[in-house]
Parts: sequence; structure tokens; C-alpha cells
Amino acid sequence: MEDFPWRHQGFRDKNNNLIVMSYNAGFRFSASVAAVALFLLILQNTAFCQELVVPSNQNEKIFLARTKQFNEFLDRFNYKTDFRGEPADSAFRAKIPRENMVNSLFDLKDNRLDKSSEKYSQAYSDLKKSFVSDVVSKNIQVPRYSGNIIAEARSRVTFKGSARNISIFLAQETVRESRIKWVILGVSGDLFNFLKTDTAFIRFIPPSSNETDFMNLKRALEDVNYLQYYASKDYLPDNLTLFFYLLNTGVLKYEYAEEVNYHILDIPGWCIKIKEFNRNELNSGWLITDLSQNSLDRLTYIRSLE
Repeated sequence: MEDFPWRHQGFRDKNNNLIVMSYNAGFRFSASVAAVALFLLILQNTAFCQELVVPSNQNEKIFLARTKQFNEFLDRFNYKTDFRGEPADSAFRAKIPRENMVNSLFDLKDNRLDKSSEKYSQAYSDLKKSFVSDVVSKNIQVPRYSGNIIAEARSRVTFKGSARNISIFLAQETVRESRIKWVILGVSGDLFNFLKTDTAFIRFIPPSSNETDFMNLKRALEDVNYLQYYASKDYLPDNLTLFFYLLNTGVLKYEYAEEVNYHILDIPGWCIKIKEFNRNELNSGWLITDLSQNSLDRLTYIRSLE
């Protein structure tokens, strides 16, 4: 197993004592570690429950502002918790309206939102404004265990001895009304696009083929690069079945997930994409990286990505 370097993160409490947290970079910074650090701060600040405490230094500000886990993103988006993970009370909501909270969950380094950038997009900026207004005015919530939260695991595989990249799409599924599991919905990648397109020739099985016991079926099935032309007009390639078959035969070997992104379809008329930004800034962690209007159901949406 690969050895991951240890990382250290520190900040000072109100008495200027340095608190240092160490963790292995191979693992996500866990909520339990964050909770212990914040608990130490709470113990030394008796006014914590009565007022909003201003962090004493920049490192602490970044730590508190960073959306450290995906579930924390959902809690902030739903306006359920403050930056410390505590329930959002009236004092917090008076200081930070939901509109501001949702805006803070966008990647603010996106050039499409930066008016000083050549890539600034007024259309995208207006789209974002319309989205935020929709969420706030309709009090839209995203259920934590929704089946319309799609995780995209961008993965490395080995296909016939060569390294290739694919995306595996997963969603949460309820088991016996009390348990949740992740299930695979689909896959995409260049290695699944093995059928070619040809408009020069019309390929078909003649209508009289049944009278000759489909003798020309052999010719059709030897036309291996264009087999889809001999299928029904309703035929849709099933990448997931092919993926399972290639794994079963050993032709394809799964290695690891390089990156995980999320697609959320729970907001009527919209789709948001979320990814993690590891940078030492207030606007960091799990953030909205793209926004689009959407009316597709879950499986149709995944097929559109294939």
C-alpha cells in the first residue's frame, strides 16, 4: 500500500495557545477530528453559545469556512447548520441570510463569475442568480439520502494491459426503509465507444432473409464494427452490462477512484455539479462547480453523460 504523508493543521485559541491537528493525507479529514478541535475551542470560550465568535486568525477562519465534507455541503445548502456545524440559530440567520450561504457554496474562482476575466459570462452569472433566487424563495431542500444525488467516481482501470479512465455513476438506495447503500447506475468512457458510425453504406438484413433461414445473418454479424445498424431502432447500448462482463472475463481490471464529483438533480428544473477544491482559502472544500437547467430523470441524465 502506498505511504501517504502526514499533514498538520493548526490554529490558536483566544489565549493564543497553538492547537495542532495531524492527519494522514491518504484519508479524508474526518468530522470526528474536526469536532474534537472545535470542542477544545468551545471549552475555552464561555460566550460561544450566546454570540457569534469571530475567529482569532486566518487559519481558523479558513478551517471554519471550508466545506470539509459533502454532507456538510448539504447541511449548509439546506441552511441547517452554521460554519461550526451547529444548528443555524436566529443569530446566525440574521447575520448570514440563506442567499449569502448558497452563494458561498459556489466556486467563486470560476472565471465565468469573475467580471475581470476574459471568460466572464453574463449569461452564467444571470443563471446563478436565478438559481439562488429559486432555492431561497421556494425553500428548496436536498434530502441527504436522496436517490437523485449521483456520485461520479472518476476511476483508473486497466483494459487489455493499458491504463484507461472511466466514470462510474452511483446513487443511494434504501434497504428495508432503514438502511442506505450505494448502487452502480452506469458507466462511461472511451473504451465503451467501440462501435463506429458509417453513413456511406446502408446496412440491413433483407426482408426475405427468413425464406433462406437467415443465411445472411453470418455476414451481418461478421461486420463487427457496425453491429448497431443491424439492431432495432430502439436499441441503446448498455455500458453497465458490458462493464460487468469485461470485469468478469478479466479483460478489464478496476484499479482505483482518482476523483469523486457529485451531480444533484433534486432541485426542480436544475442540475448542480459539486467537486472538492483543496486550496488554502475561505472559498474551498466541496463547492458548486457548474450549474445548468435540467428536466431529465436520473437514468436519462446519466445516459446523456455517456
